[in-house]
Amino acid sequence: MPERYDRDRPDFAYSCVKHNQNIREHPIAGRMPDAEASPRVFEVSDERDSTFCDAGHPRRTEDWLNADRPAISMHIVAFLDATLVTLTVHHVFADALGLVGIYQAWTAILDGRDNEIPPLVGFEEDPLGSLIQDVPTAQDSHASPRTVESVGGHLSPAEEGKTVRIPGSCVRKLKEQAMKGLHDQTGDRNLFVSEADVLYAWWARTHVSVVKPPPDQAITLFNVVNFRGHAEDVLSDGKLFVGNATAMCSARLTCEQLLERPLWEVARHIRASLNRLRTKEGILSIISGQKRYGTPTGDPPGDVGFPLALTNWHVVFSRCCKPIRAQTLIFDRPGTKQDFTSWILVVQSCAMGRL
Repeated sequence: MPERYDRDRPDFAYSCVKHNQNIREHPIAGRMPDAEASPRVFEVSDERDSTFCDAGHPRRTEDWLNADRPAISMHIVAFLDATLVTLTVHHVFADALGLVGIYQAWTAILDGRDNEIPPLVGFEEDPLGSLIQDVPTAQDSHASPRTVESVGGHLSPAEEGKTVRIPGSCVRKLKEQAMKGLHDQTGDRNLFVSEADVLYAWWARTHVSVVKPPPDQAITLFNVVNFRGHAEDVLSDGKLFVGNATAMCSARLTCEQLLERPLWEVARHIRASLNRLRTKEGILSIISGQKRYGTPTGDPPGDVGFPLALTNWHVVFSRCCKPIRAQTLIFDRPGTKQDFTSWILVVQSCAMGRL
């Protein structure tokens, strides 16, 4: 972090490219997905990145280490009938919910609602610092006898990126079926699973059914737990914390359990792994385990078996904007609404394992 920013070292990078054509006439941007009734898989390639990002856009760790780039940048690609906006944020700068705050503040300024932007917290002060200092290293972790290790060693050497678009109607149908099964089988109408829980359960089952590991193979489902709202005296809802206030958590099943149990039961297992950590005590236990074991989940080092991880970006965009019709997103704002056409909302997932 430099001592100060100036014209030669800006704190924010901005670039814009204009095309005198419609988006469907462009050889790469024209292949962006339309709204459809069934899921589709799209390739992620450097060719696409070069269209949606600026020429110096970092793609690998070395690109960040060997270049003096701002932690946040925006690139706009304007067509006659569409505008694509790419916001690049280094993860050191913010997590997904921090990105939500950036989007909300940005759109508020565009709409002349500067007074609605909450106070910014997280750079000159460290609200999580008191939690970290208050947790003794020897405190017992929240971990069960199951153990995990860092997932870094399980990344496939031949990394392949995919973008998966899943229509909301499909996810809503999955959730309705899962909620019905959950309530019918347990008799408890207060039990709940989210669309994200059901989507993760479906995706994990689909992925494992293709890879076909042994029935007794342990499957570890990694997820992200958000600290905001669960330690109110540290991270107040009335302030905007842009930094990182999340940690990894895990749910563990065997391959046979994942494939044979009802979808609602797998989704409930994922929900339970989040709920047990969504208290201040749970957050303290994660931090304690991280200090003690040096693992991202705060669990003791061990074998993760077959690891899977899903990042669900729907929570980011659902808090910033709402889909109105095909290829259109309308930003939430009181009174008036402004269309930003041709924005496509996708669900991105990444599998980590020995494939």
